[in-house]
Amino acid sequence: MNIEEINARLLEIRTALDEGQAGLDLDALEAEATSLLEQRTALQSEATRRQELRSRVAAGAGQETRNMRKPTVTTDPEIRGVDSVEYRRAFLLELAGRGEEMSHEERAAFVHTTANTTAPLPTTMLNQIWDLVSKQHCIMQDITIYRTGTILEVVKHTAIAQGAAKTVAENTANDDEQNTTVKVTLSGKDFSKHVEISYAMERMSIDALESYLVQEISRGLGEALADDIVATIRSGIATDNKVTTSAVGAVTYGELANLFGRLARVGTVSVYATRSTIYTHLVAMVDSTGRPIFQPSLQAGQQGVLLGAAIKIEDSVGDGKLLIGDGSKVLYNMIQDIMIETDRDIKTHKVIHSGYARGSGTLIDEKAFAELTIKSA
Repeated sequence: MNIEEINARLLEIRTALDEGQAGLDLDALEAEATSLLEQRTALQSEATRRQELRSRVAAGAGQETRNMRKPTVTTDPEIRGVDSVEYRRAFLLELAGRGEEMSHEERAAFVHTTANTTAPLPTTMLNQIWDLVSKQHCIMQDITIYRTGTILEVVKHTAIAQGAAKTVAENTANDDEQNTTVKVTLSGKDFSKHVEISYAMERMSIDALESYLVQEISRGLGEALADDIVATIRSGIATDNKVTTSAVGAVTYGELANLFGRLARVGTVSVYATRSTIYTHLVAMVDSTGRPIFQPSLQAGQQGVLLGAAIKIEDSVGDGKLLIGDGSKVLYNMIQDIMIETDRDIKTHKVIHSGYARGSGTLIDEKAFAELTIKSA
């Protein structure tokens, strides 16, 4: 499979999970996704090495020992886009202030792609950042993200005043539906993270620069985005779905079961909490007969299973809190996907790389989440 086919299959898997399709073999899907990601990484690495070798030869670093025929000169080279190896290398060389090192193909790809827009992140680099964000903050994997590039208005149902499904007499129509709705405009919030490196450090290899920026930008922006999503969920939860434990520093089986019972109109439910909260309050929990109710899980990204819900570590929830619900009920609109810009401080001889994104979201059903606060005093 090539990279395009791998990406297409990964998208199919993600769509199946997002839509909550029944009967999915999660073990098989996890194994397939892991294999596909490894294949994609290997293909990208090979393509990068090939391109770097081509660039070295084009710049005169290599010497052809035998030339049995006259080389063919391409007067109309194929223009590569944002997902090409040529554009990726050109983008990073431009960030590093080493544009003079671009090959003819790389410069053509860069000029063509950035002719009418700010230089977008190369596709592979953007995917790496989002992959890391999702791994560091599991709630980012579960919510529904739209990359519209514009302001989005969604309708949030708060109640069905009339017309809910019910038993009716034969040949009798149900009441006309009358919903209580609220229009929510997702106009976005700004998220920013910058890193500074010295002029000397800037001379690192292109691959090292990419790895450094991906790690730093994903860590900073991922934390900010996850914090915003958790705050959005909390602000949208129905008042009745916010509960505090009766005892200080302890969660009972009954309180947890009651919290699950407050959820409505949900599909796949997860429990989000910090590692401290999970291992202090949930792992040792027992039911009324003294039997453990926590079940360890071998699924990636899950610490265990509790009352049928996957337990996931999410630092943005904060210690002493349990956030339970269906992540797909959160809609998040990315108006500006993650981008990186660069500036130079000639006084301190530093290069500033700034990551930026703009987005906002909403919880579309106030009963889709519940929160338990563990009393501290």
